[in-house]
Amino acid sequence: MALNSSGPISLAGTTAGVSIEIENGGNGTTQISLNDTAVRTLAGVTTPGSTIIMPTNFYGKANAFNYTISANQTNLCMRAGAVTAGWNQTLSLIVTINAGVKVSSNSTGTPALTIAGAFPGGVSLINNGVVVAQGGCGGGVGGGGGGKGVDCCGYYAAGSGGGGGRTGLTNSSGGPHGYASAPSPYPGSAGTYCAAGPGGPANVSFGATGAAGGPGGCWGATGSAGGGGRASGGGNGGAGGKATCGAGPYITWVTTGTRNGSIS
Repeated sequence: MALNSSGPISLAGTTAGVSIEIENGGNGTTQISLNDTAVRTLAGVTTPGSTIIMPTNFYGKANAFNYTISANQTNLCMRAGAVTAGWNQTLSLIVTINAGVKVSSNSTGTPALTIAGAFPGGVSLINNGVVVAQGGCGGGVGGGGGGKGVDCCGYYAAGSGGGGGRTGLTNSSGGPHGYASAPSPYPGSAGTYCAAGPGGPANVSFGATGAAGGPGGCWGATGSAGGGGRASGGGNGGAGGKATCGAGPYITWVTTGTRNGSIS
């Protein structure tokens, strides 16, 4: 935890939030001084000979590494990002996603934010932005959109394609047409960052009508099934992706912010 942001601060003592030694991992009874390296580091006054002002230099300070995500990220591994930013892999980690920043995924099979590996001091995550998984394709991923239609003479029209799921920073493709042996002139539209892709319209040929494909899912949501045709049913919608995975018991969501998709 951090030291208090106001009131008394002491070098030693056993009161959390007040004792500098406790914040630095001690038991509160070991003798320390303002010139100790760990104390100067906590105060943020590391230049030799510079003066530490008690108690103000210690207000709100924490024996932790701050990792700030200040730009949009895709398929982010939080541990690797923190190590690259300078984390020593031992200190408590405070991760902040800045306002307006999007951590997203470009695949339903890949989480937007992976929180896995060793975090000895634990993780406090402050999400002021958005963490979003990709939405599932309409009509099923690889499984087709709308069902085929058939007329009285046995002529058929392929169902149209399902739409692409809403995605992060890149477009996701539209779903395939609903009857694999006959192409449809109406594929589903790609999903974009702005919106899930719509399914293709009903396909009319030879007097038969192939059903329309279903739209893709919004961030992290399952896509809608394609419409059922006279000769076959529509394909199911694809499952949405994960916003996070691997969080475990060592993470504390200080601020949950906007999260779309499953959290694990």
